[in-house]
Amino acid sequence: MDRKTYLDKIITEFENWWVNDQHSSNMDFYKNTITFSYLTSLSDNDFMNFFYTFVSEGGRVQSGGDRKKNQFRATVLNDIENFRQYVVKPFQEKFSLKDWFLQVDKYTGFGVGIATIFLNRVDYEKYPIMNNKTLKALKKLGYKISSSKNWTNYELVKKYQDNLITDFPILKNYYKADALNHFLVDVYLGQELILDYLQIETFENGLEQNEIEQKIEADSENLDKQDLYDKILDCQNDNSEKVLIKGKIYKRYNYLMVQIKKYRDYKCQFCPTRIKKANGNYYIEACHIKAKSEGGQDSLDNILILCPNCHKLFDYGYREREKHTKDKYSVFLNGKKYETGLK
Repeated sequence: MDRKTYLDKIITEFENWWVNDQHSSNMDFYKNTITFSYLTSLSDNDFMNFFYTFVSEGGRVQSGGDRKKNQFRATVLNDIENFRQYVVKPFQEKFSLKDWFLQVDKYTGFGVGIATIFLNRVDYEKYPIMNNKTLKALKKLGYKISSSKNWTNYELVKKYQDNLITDFPILKNYYKADALNHFLVDVYLGQELILDYLQIETFENGLEQNEIEQKIEADSENLDKQDLYDKILDCQNDNSEKVLIKGKIYKRYNYLMVQIKKYRDYKCQFCPTRIKKANGNYYIEACHIKAKSEGGQDSLDNILILCPNCHKLFDYGYREREKHTKDKYSVFLNGKKYETGLK
């Protein structure tokens, strides 16, 4: 099953979940209250109470608002008139989304997550939501985006969710597209489906790495450790996503993983295992210490080379007391200590 087909499956399962989940019934919850006429009609006290509840409940989209509600109240009470003017700007004809977004930091407790939820409640056909869950889910789907909740990423969220809505019209709008993020990150079925989806990509990357390995085998035989190290640094500092190897284009990531595996002599960094294949080459797996979905980089100091058993232990075992520097990594997995060099 290819990735496009599997993404179809994810969307189908999401839709089955959506029709029975509270997210669908909450989609128009603020339809009659987050309007220009309603918000401007409120007294200062009612206005404050409305937004205090909105922040507390995370706009009925995200959790965590309860921790920020008192901080938010103190900020707004300090200058309620300016905040009133700020929140009605999205209803005005000459509204500048970028200017509005860049002023969010002025209102402590009304962060980017809840602010973009508010925008989405103003018009879910125009404004996407961006919070930690959004960024994590998009990265899991293979979109290139950092963990920063800044303006650049907000534009990327809109672009990527436009792509999803175009490919899967059943998503309809940015509110429902955001519910997909929740499904993938916080719902067990979605988590399992995205793991399977990522395994398809891992399998395809493995096939490509094998092909790259065979193509560069003769060229890399005479490289010493320092030569390999220099090639790895050059590759990880290259911002391009593709590389050309003997007339064929490959993912730069897969080329980098091949070089790191060779640099570490195809040997598991947690145990002495070295798996020799029938063709005389060696099998080993690469994994990120800090996951890419959490901002981890494709770099020598964030990659472990592990045998399949240790890889699964690292992914699924109980992990504690991690220490991670550019040169070393140590961790307790299911109570046993593992440590290795990274340079």
